[in-house]
Amino acid sequence: MTQSTAYLAAARQRLDRLDGFLREDPSNNALLIDAFETALSCGEWERARFHLEHGQTLEAEPLAWRLREGDFWLAQQRYDEAAGVLEALTNTPQPPVGFAEVLLHNLAFIDLRRGRYQDCIARLAPTVEVGTAASEVAGTQPVVATRALQQLWLRALHHDGQLTRAMTWAKEAEASRQLDVSAAGVASLIAVDASELAAAQRWSAASLGGSTPDEPPVEALVAQASLALAARDAVRAAALADAALQRHPDDGRAWSTRGFAALLAGDLAAANAAFVRALSAMSAHIGTWHGLAWTQILQGNLPAARTSFEAALALDRNFGESHGGLAVVLAMQQLRQDAEAHAALAQRLDPGNLSGRYAIALLSGEVKDANDLQRLARRLLGGRAAPLGGDMADLLPPGLEPELKREEGA
Repeated sequence: MTQSTAYLAAARQRLDRLDGFLREDPSNNALLIDAFETALSCGEWERARFHLEHGQTLEAEPLAWRLREGDFWLAQQRYDEAAGVLEALTNTPQPPVGFAEVLLHNLAFIDLRRGRYQDCIARLAPTVEVGTAASEVAGTQPVVATRALQQLWLRALHHDGQLTRAMTWAKEAEASRQLDVSAAGVASLIAVDASELAAAQRWSAASLGGSTPDEPPVEALVAQASLALAARDAVRAAALADAALQRHPDDGRAWSTRGFAALLAGDLAAANAAFVRALSAMSAHIGTWHGLAWTQILQGNLPAARTSFEAALALDRNFGESHGGLAVVLAMQQLRQDAEAHAALAQRLDPGNLSGRYAIALLSGEVKDANDLQRLARRLLGGRAAPLGGDMADLLPPGLEPELKREEGA
């Protein structure tokens, strides 16, 4: 029995017990809440609906039960129904303490899940970006509702590519001791993408070691895995990525990191499979398309590598490494004119472009065979950052060191 199957079985047994208690005490609001939430946790929608409708007939906590109606639809990912319930509550006069924050969080969560990142940011900014600093006392931990809003805020900024804004906010919150440890975990992966590895290490370590009853977010594990890649530790990177995937089996960044760990270890088949799985969850991540493309080059599958680089270019035609990578594939396919055009464009967009230099070496004849290509890669890529940390040269297959040593001694 898997862990998830065991959890569902235990939740259903608990739900059966709660239903038994409610038959004896049907107006017990606390039991109704427990039964409703347990039914949601194990996907028993009809039983959840029964308890929801029962709770709404009681006089206890009418607004809270309206919020739970939103939870009922959210749990089923039925966002239109959830938004309709929640938006009707936005003008509630004199709401109880915490009501407005929960309502704000759930509406912003719907924005995030619908991919409306800018709407989510605009909804949260008055409270999180401006309001938190003004309302919280410096040096005190943020309240639970604010902590949840922080995580949502950072995720929305990350998805929208607003790395500078996210980093500025996280550093200011950290300085005033207002950065929640779980939010720090989200911020740590943003720091990886912003190439601020010291902050990534600090925040991911704080999140993983923080004294919080909640599990640290998957971003903290992925950030630590990325830092392991930067340290060229493929085993640790893979273990951390696997830990993230145990919690969130469909997390695209965790699968991408797992792919780079496999590539670093020279396991091309595993790298290919992981990158494909990652792209099924986040098809707009250029770094993952690059990882897949270089894996396919090393596997000798040039048509697939060409398709992958073209997919990366479709996302951003002004990214030099995508043009350079495509130029390498075209040069290896002996399509000289097209290869020259993409290599030249790669160099114009990014004079330090590595892939474009690869292609130029292939076209000039400096690279004559596969071994020459790999030796040149060591010289060109050594010391240059890979998509998730480390040297790009380390992403080449193992077994090249003897030839490198002979070359160095020549």
